[in-house]
Amino acid sequence: MVTDAARWRRKVVRPVLDRYAAIDGVDAVMLGGSTARGDADRWSDVEIGVFWQRQPTTAERRAVPGAEIRLLNVAGPPPWDDQVDLDGLMLEVSHTLSESVDSALDELLVSGRPDGATMQLAQGVVDASEVIGARPELVARWKARVATYPRELAVAVVRHDGNIEKFWRLQMLIERENPLLISREFVRITGQFLTVLHAVNGRYSGHILAFKRLDTMERDLPLAPPSLAARVRAVFTEPAPIGAQILRDLVEETYDLVERHLPEVDVDRLRTTFRNDRKPLDSLD
Repeated sequence: MVTDAARWRRKVVRPVLDRYAAIDGVDAVMLGGSTARGDADRWSDVEIGVFWQRQPTTAERRAVPGAEIRLLNVAGPPPWDDQVDLDGLMLEVSHTLSESVDSALDELLVSGRPDGATMQLAQGVVDASEVIGARPELVARWKARVATYPRELAVAVVRHDGNIEKFWRLQMLIERENPLLISREFVRITGQFLTVLHAVNGRYSGHILAFKRLDTMERDLPLAPPSLAARVRAVFTEPAPIGAQILRDLVEETYDLVERHLPEVDVDRLRTTFRNDRKPLDSLD
C-alpha cells in the first residue's frame, strides 16, 4: 500500500525529475528511497538519482527553479550530492556517472567486496521507480543485476560484520554509569548484527539508516530472531543491564541463523570473539 505521504511527494517531485532528465548528458533519472517504495511518512526526504555520461556542471546541478540548492561536494570523484529545499520538502539528489555504477556493482556482486556506499547504491536501485531519461534501460539492467543477492556476498558481509568485538565493554560502562558510551556501543553492536541478518536474508544494507523503520524491517526479514523490532527497541529503552542482555541474546540467535543458513561461515570463530571477556581487577594480590 502506498502512503498518502509517498503519493503526494511523487507528484510534487515529478517536475524535478523531468527537469534533470531534459539536460543533455543525462542518461537516466530515478526516484528512490521511501517515496519510491511507497512507505514514506511526513518526515521523509525524497531521494533522487541522476546518472550522467559526464560530470555535471554547477549550473546543471542547480537546474531546479525556485529551490534552495546546497552543493555538498563540487570536486572529487562521484557521487556528487546535493540538498534541494523545495518549499520545505528536502530532496537528496545524488549525481553519478553511469559507467561508475557498473564498476561499483562489479565490485559488489562479482568480486563480493561489501562496501557501505555500494550496498546503499544497490538498495537504491532495488527501490527505484519513475525512471525517465534518454537511457532508462540502464536502470532496468542494474535492477536485473541486483535482483539476485549473491551467496558469496552474504558470506563476506557476515564474516565482516559478524565479527562483533569487545561486548565486555558494556559491563564496564554500566558500572561507570556512562549512558553516552553505553548508547554508542548499543548502536555499534545492533548495527552489526542487523547487517548480518540482512545478509542472511539476501537484503542489501550499508548504513544504520537502513534500519530506520523497525517494524517494516522485521516484516522484510523472514529469517530473524522472534519479536525483532520490539526487542531492538527494548535494548535502548530498558535499563542498561537488561538492554545488554537482550542484545546479547539477539546476537547469539543471529549466529544460530548463520549456522543454519550460511554454513560456509566459521560461526564458532565469531562466537569466540563475541564472548571474549575481560575481567576487572581489584588488585594483583
